[in-house]
Amino acid sequence: MQGALRFKLAKFFLSCLFVIYFFGVSLAKNETIKITDQAGREVVLPKKIERIVALHGTLRYIVYLKAFDKVVGIEGFEKQRSIQGNPAVGRAYWNAIADRIDKLPVIGEGGPGKLPDFEKLITVKPDVIFTHEPDLADIIQKRTGIPVVVLASIGTQGFKIEDVYELLRFLGILLNKEKRAEELIHYLRACIEDLKKRSERNGRMPTVYVGAVSMRGHHGFTSTQANYPPLLWLNLKNVVDELGAKGHVFVDREKLLLWNPDYIFIDANGFSLVADDYRKNKTFYQRLKAVKNEKVYTLLPFNFYRANIELMLINSYFIGKTVHEKGFVDLNFERKAREILKTFLGVDPYDNLVSTYPAFKKVKFTEREILLK
Repeated sequence: MQGALRFKLAKFFLSCLFVIYFFGVSLAKNETIKITDQAGREVVLPKKIERIVALHGTLRYIVYLKAFDKVVGIEGFEKQRSIQGNPAVGRAYWNAIADRIDKLPVIGEGGPGKLPDFEKLITVKPDVIFTHEPDLADIIQKRTGIPVVVLASIGTQGFKIEDVYELLRFLGILLNKEKRAEELIHYLRACIEDLKKRSERNGRMPTVYVGAVSMRGHHGFTSTQANYPPLLWLNLKNVVDELGAKGHVFVDREKLLLWNPDYIFIDANGFSLVADDYRKNKTFYQRLKAVKNEKVYTLLPFNFYRANIELMLINSYFIGKTVHEKGFVDLNFERKAREILKTFLGVDPYDNLVSTYPAFKKVKFTEREILLK
């Protein structure tokens, strides 16, 4: 009798342990947290995030943090090897994932301001969706029932490096990639301090104009950017900043002649448009001091599906080495560019980038055409 009672008690005890274990595991898996995203929205999402979808250009930050293995669906935009004539190589992060994205299901067309395919998005069962588009976040969340987190949009309408640090930290916490986020922040800070130190000088600051700046495609010479990020740490004067604007602007040719900058840099994505324009408007270009003094150079486009931070930094080093020759005399630019790419992406697509875009060249304006040296 006592043996039977002991057996029943043991069986009951084991059953209780099983129930506690089973529901404990279930509760742990379903544990949630409430966060405030970078648009000020309160979002409830799983504490442990294993499956993600990154929309509207947020994928670059997933790649930076080495979290691409969590991605379960991708925009068609990210799979395309060319967008309106712009090679995908220009989104430098694409080079790090090009051999893996074809295996992922497409969850919508993608692109700025575009909504995903809700049915396809639900099918891939992400724990969370990331976007740079606060106006679309609530729509996507309501239609799918999946938490949507807004990340700050950086670089296209004004720029502060502190915003990059904040984004990396915020995303690093959510994806359990805090260590990687801090590594990148430390590296960025070290590079910026290096740029500032190398650019120290007495006397008048050289004036600079950056033309043909890309923004949702390529543009001609009068397309530029106030508060142009690669110039911020170089002790240089961006002539466009006197307009008081932030981000991308178009300027008048007459204004450019009045500014008459010491140096001109051309976004390589718009170089062909500048070359065509020169054939029609030689007199305008030939009046510019930088053209006369052969101080015109090309840069990589860094605005492609929003700002690519690593390309921004590489451009900064090229501009610094070009204008502040003494401060950068010991710097091997190509080696530094490759280091930056490897640090952010885990791969080095430098050769792909410079073979696709005519960047980091000197521009010579002849009587007939523009030549790259």
